[in-house]
Amino acid sequence: MISTIAQPLSPPAKPDSVLLWIKRVVFSIVFALLIVLLFIFTALAADRVIAKSNIPSVFGFSPLTVLTGSMEPEIYPGDMVVIHRQSDYAVGDTITYVVEGGKSSVTHKIIRSYVESGTTYYITQGINNNTEDEFPVAKSQVAGKVVLIIPGLGTFLEWLKTPSGIVLILLFACIVVAAVYIIKV
Repeated sequence: MISTIAQPLSPPAKPDSVLLWIKRVVFSIVFALLIVLLFIFTALAADRVIAKSNIPSVFGFSPLTVLTGSMEPEIYPGDMVVIHRQSDYAVGDTITYVVEGGKSSVTHKIIRSYVESGTTYYITQGINNNTEDEFPVAKSQVAGKVVLIIPGLGTFLEWLKTPSGIVLILLFACIVVAAVYIIKV
């Protein structure tokens, strides 16, 4: 009689532990970055909606998209600038100030300042403009000093607000979730 007892199958080879560790670290970093970005965007949205802030901020920092070329070649349209409120500003600082009752903002360089009746005023000008701005800027109008310029990011973030951008965000989130389940990190 012939024995038909099957030999037990050996378990599949385990993936290299170093490769598994690298996958876990990479996914952990990506996940942490997504959580941080979610927190920042939620805080900015809450500041805009709840506090009715025209220039929302997180920990005093506000990201803004530059729309015009008045500050070229230092800052181009589509660049994102991050501003931070300061106690004082100096000649040469690039600042963002609000105009039209806070409905819009301008990012220009301070070319001189003066004090009148106890109020500090700044004379500003875009680097690419031939003349200084028409009206002096009171210190109370200044939203903050430019502390960081990220080329092109503003254009991308503005695009993310469009319907196709929202679809991309949702698609990316689905891909990340699917990748986590497929790789089983």
